[in-house]
Amino acid sequence: GEMAIAHKHRLVHFLGPGDEEWASVKAKETQKHAFEHVKKELLEDGIVSEAFDKAGERRVLGSQRTPDWKTRVAEMAARRNYLQVRRADAVYVVGWRLDKGKDQFTGKSDCDPRETPKMDVGGGTGWACQWYVDRFTDGGEDPALCKLFFFDDAGPPWARKDPASEGRWNRWNVTSKTWEVLEEDPPKPFGLYAGIGATRLSSRAESAIRSLYRDVAATKETEKEALNVESGLAEEIVFGNLDRSRLELPMLLSGACDGADETFGEMA
Repeated sequence: GEMAIAHKHRLVHFLGPGDEEWASVKAKETQKHAFEHVKKELLEDGIVSEAFDKAGERRVLGSQRTPDWKTRVAEMAARRNYLQVRRADAVYVVGWRLDKGKDQFTGKSDCDPRETPKMDVGGGTGWACQWYVDRFTDGGEDPALCKLFFFDDAGPPWARKDPASEGRWNRWNVTSKTWEVLEEDPPKPFGLYAGIGATRLSSRAESAIRSLYRDVAATKETEKEALNVESGLAEEIVFGNLDRSRLELPMLLSGACDGADETFGEMA
């Protein structure tokens, strides 16, 4: 989180069992102090599993709901991403959209158009988005407080190409279950926020992430302090006893992976 740190934002990278192996080289070389290793038991806790199943009801539909669907999802979506979004005040995402009539597992296979999820961000990133927006449905939190900002980077050849959203920041409308195009950049990162997304970024996506911090005063004075991980943060997030008064905000919750996670964490 070089620039996040330079802007006095604290940083935590959540890593599940075996995830450090896949962390970006830069994160392993310069930001290991920000790694919080999350135990398997926590990732498989009933609260996390319930959120997993709820998201599955909205993402794995019809013919895609085969007996092995949970195994297939586990291969594409990391439960640690749930930790990033469960208590986040805002979520900033760079990724691509599923085309109508394409499956949520690969985004390439044909399916009944009704089986393409409403929350149409593709790949594992889509699950992180689903976990976040599920907070504001079914009588949960106030939908007006949903701050999911998505930069449509178009992504792979099979991704949905929507001239309205592509190459721009968009905000999710919980009520209509649609993306609303923003005429300007989203609000600057604030509070407890998550940065997440695709493993491959275009130059325009990198520029979009950098622009989030434009005009924010930078400093080098608290670099060491900003790298210190908030021990026990994952448990507090899952079990709902998060004490925000002890946190030095803003704080970026990341995953230390290549691509958008790395860009939010190291370039943002």
